[in-house]
Amino acid sequence: MDDKWGAGDKEKWHDHGAIQMGGERLPLIYGENPHSRSDNQHYALMHGEPVAFDGHRILIGVQIEPQNCLKSSGLSGDEIRKGGSAKIFADGVCVFEFFFRDTQWALMRAHQLIPELHEHPSGWMLREEREKLKGRKVYYRERPAIIESLIVDQGCVIVRADGGWFPAPVYAEAGEERSEASAKCEVLDRNIWWWRKD
Repeated sequence: MDDKWGAGDKEKWHDHGAIQMGGERLPLIYGENPHSRSDNQHYALMHGEPVAFDGHRILIGVQIEPQNCLKSSGLSGDEIRKGGSAKIFADGVCVFEFFFRDTQWALMRAHQLIPELHEHPSGWMLREEREKLKGRKVYYRERPAIIESLIVDQGCVIVRADGGWFPAPVYAEAGEERSEASAKCEVLDRNIWWWRKD
């Protein structure tokens, strides 16, 4: 390989994760030398050989499915209502889903969620990072907690109290306060603090 423009000395390559191409995961490396007329030093390894990479680090997709649904009511009568489901995909895996009533709102919501998920401290958009989350120590409602499991397609985690119980949320109404040992919440839930040190 021409050292002037190629990935350079194999001993100096650095692992930079993986990328999706078709149905295949390819290792991504950071090489020693820049490409011709480019400062990009990333390469994907195809069949063990470095190929210049200027592609998508994560293949992000959005699927919006509006629908009309019949709501039956003995009190107010039947009504056809609008609704729908929107899904955000990362490398072909649904990583977040939400309900909507208006398609334009759903597009704007997806536009807002993608950078939030991409920059989230959990690493939610990367399969390798999601796989490390089970057992991760966090805080939930200011109490020590552990990520017990993931519901990836819903963008949710199950958090379990790390000893004891979670207090009732501050918005709980009188008589409805209850403590719980575990809770299902969206990965973006502001009640989760991801930087627990112990």
